[in-house]
Amino acid sequence: MRVLLTLLLAGTTGTTPVQAAPISWQPCGKHGAECATLQVPMDWDRPDRGRITLALSRLKAAGPGRRVGVLFFNPGGPGGPARPMLRDYATMAFPAALRERFDIVGVDPRGVGESTPAITCEKPTLGPDQFPRTRKQYEQLVAYNKEVGTGCARATGPLINHVDTPSAARDFDAVRKALGERKVNWLGLSYGTLLASTYARMYPERVRAAVLDGPVDHTVRSRRMALDEARETEEAFTKFAGWCREDAKCAMHGKDVKTAYRELLAKARRHPIPAEGHPAGVTAPQIAYNTYNLMAFPATGWTQLAKGIRDATATPPNAARFATDVSSGAAYRTIACHDFPSDVRGRRDLAARQREIRKAAPTTGGYVEGWDIQTGCLGWPIRPANPWGPIPVKNTGSVLIVGSTTDPATPEKWGRGLARQIKGSKLLVWKGVGHTAYFNDPPTQSREVTYLINAG
Repeated sequence: MRVLLTLLLAGTTGTTPVQAAPISWQPCGKHGAECATLQVPMDWDRPDRGRITLALSRLKAAGPGRRVGVLFFNPGGPGGPARPMLRDYATMAFPAALRERFDIVGVDPRGVGESTPAITCEKPTLGPDQFPRTRKQYEQLVAYNKEVGTGCARATGPLINHVDTPSAARDFDAVRKALGERKVNWLGLSYGTLLASTYARMYPERVRAAVLDGPVDHTVRSRRMALDEARETEEAFTKFAGWCREDAKCAMHGKDVKTAYRELLAKARRHPIPAEGHPAGVTAPQIAYNTYNLMAFPATGWTQLAKGIRDATATPPNAARFATDVSSGAAYRTIACHDFPSDVRGRRDLAARQREIRKAAPTTGGYVEGWDIQTGCLGWPIRPANPWGPIPVKNTGSVLIVGSTTDPATPEKWGRGLARQIKGSKLLVWKGVGHTAYFNDPPTQSREVTYLINAG
């Protein structure tokens, strides 16, 4: 995900040098982590326009005599905070071998998590129907997005214009300087692959090694982003249905899961499905986007999805398992519209894309992140700072790109696309269903850790 502005591609050229103060770490959490803050310019091109504060966490290498170096970690998003993962979930999130050999450093990117100021919006990002059927519905969608974006700008302030990925990459280099490190390593997951590859593009000599798992190709643009994800989600659901046929542990075992789910979505489009504890019921977007999220993690998600479909199609129906709010967070929507601006050219264009995506995903309906982004950023009033384009990286450290044969969020072909942009990178594709090998396939996760330790 990326197109760097010409000035940003040149690193700090043309800007006033900024010296990062040493970081003052303090113990935090229950797993031996340390937390700190670091101030950086709000606008890297105009450092005199004020500063913002980044929230950091660090887990120092458990084996200091065998320490490899600093490992930057980003869990994805956009808008995913890293600080709490190190502070509160270190032993769950990071294998012992990784914790032993690296100082793992988490940064809540600008505007995200505990970094301040935080990106804030006044209204939910998910408004009118994202699949408008009439001109009036289309115009309502565009107007709502403009209203949301204007409210985000009002609530966030001038930072709203500077939460693009290249600006965040410059923040990470300020952290590197403050740590006193000549080179760093990267573990980027999902959107974190865009952040890490952008960093490598801007500072190639400062990367020792990087693992980019769940890779995003910033060249695909809005239409293909949504369509690729829809096809992968449909394939994942087909495999989920196959699991239900074969495994008695599936709550829908012995039933036609695809037909049941299609009928459920069709009913929800007409009227919300009743849900215990939720008087307003559950909408089609809630069912579909929660399904999309559960598809990404088969080990835990598929069991919950099967129970959700069973309950929602029972007599009487109870869709409470799908009642989670599916509005994109303020940070997610704002950063996504900077990095993945909608290229929809009007109502007819969106209608054509809608027919295309529904044909590609007859069961799951095309409710994927790419569709949410291209319709949610349609009419967005804030000018994108990092629009679509390639990330040519060369003369950097060792880079391993890891994809899955069936990943609803970051399809395999995106990994191949990103690999072509990073000269000398290696591509590893694991056979399985899920978003990132790191959270779905222990053997591949082990290979990633070994690569980070031995590369360079």
